Amino acid sequence: MTRTGTHSWWLGWLLATVLVLFAACGNDNAVPSPWQEPPVLQLDLRITVDPLEVGLLQPVRVTLDRYRKRGVEVSFVPKVPDKLFVTKDTLTSEERPFGDGFWQRTTMTLLPIAGPGDLKIPAFRAETAVPEGEQPQIATTPEQLVNVTTNLLAEHGADIEAPGDPFPTPFAGWWWIFGSVVVLLVFAAVFLWLSRRKPGIKAHATAVPAHVKALRELQIWRTAPRTSEAEIDAFYVGVSQVLRVYLEDRFGLHAPERTTEEFLRDLEGSTDLVREHTEELKGFLTQCDMVKFAKLVPGVAEHHTTFELAEAFIESTRADRTPDAAVAEVSS
Repeated sequence: MTRTGTHSWWLGWLLATVLVLFAACGNDNAVPSPWQEPPVLQLDLRITVDPLEVGLLQPVRVTLDRYRKRGVEVSFVPKVPDKLFVTKDTLTSEERPFGDGFWQRTTMTLLPIAGPGDLKIPAFRAETAVPEGEQPQIATTPEQLVNVTTNLLAEHGADIEAPGDPFPTPFAGWWWIFGSVVVLLVFAAVFLWLSRRKPGIKAHATAVPAHVKALRELQIWRTAPRTSEAEIDAFYVGVSQVLRVYLEDRFGLHAPERTTEEFLRDLEGSTDLVREHTEELKGFLTQCDMVKFAKLVPGVAEHHTTFELAEAFIESTRADRTPDAAVAEVSS
């Protein structure tokens, strides 16, 4: 090989190496940020789940994006209980500069091991590391539902059967089974006869009314701290969730998993008792959405107004104070 050829070969090799390194750097920076602009909070946490409908043992990708201000230390250990999912792997990227802070992405691959039906991915939590005695800032994600389906019947229909012997041996113990069943029936009849002769005190499970459960949970949020933006956000999310669950328990409205727009559309087909409070619910849910998504920071007076609105709605629609309940009491 000539000297000129050697120089050309080395020049080509260096150029290829530079292109590979440039492509690697470009790919790393090409990962889009989930925020259009840096958050105003010191700590923020977002979640994306894909897909939301899978088969049993099919992978579910959970993407967690965490943002922190520069100089803020954060404690964040994402875990999922192993009763419903198996965590196949967890990958965490390097922190990337973003505005006056950094963001980091954690990707978890989960395999559903229960179903079919809706499986709940619990909320994730991150908090700032502060000296003892100070209140940390907390960021949480909403719970996610993954619908686990099975294609077993769709693929095989009614032709599925357990394999058996080509020439099964006739079973000769039918008389023993028949005799055992007769003995068990005799014992059951004697037991029922004796239980009727000695009446005892029977415990009856009493279902907690929807308004009682909702008012108890509201009392927890009444004394919740609301000094930082993260605490205010948690307060409005918590009070909104209490009211949404109450609407589902009391009136059968699927409020917890619907957006405010979808829920308000559903009110058109609900009972008159709920429709007469449409404007109150619209104002209440819109206020909560502004705090959660638009980062609105209301004052102390708005906190009390929001809480009292939720409490007043529950009190005015509770089952034991509606006209239907009053008619039932009079007829009894």
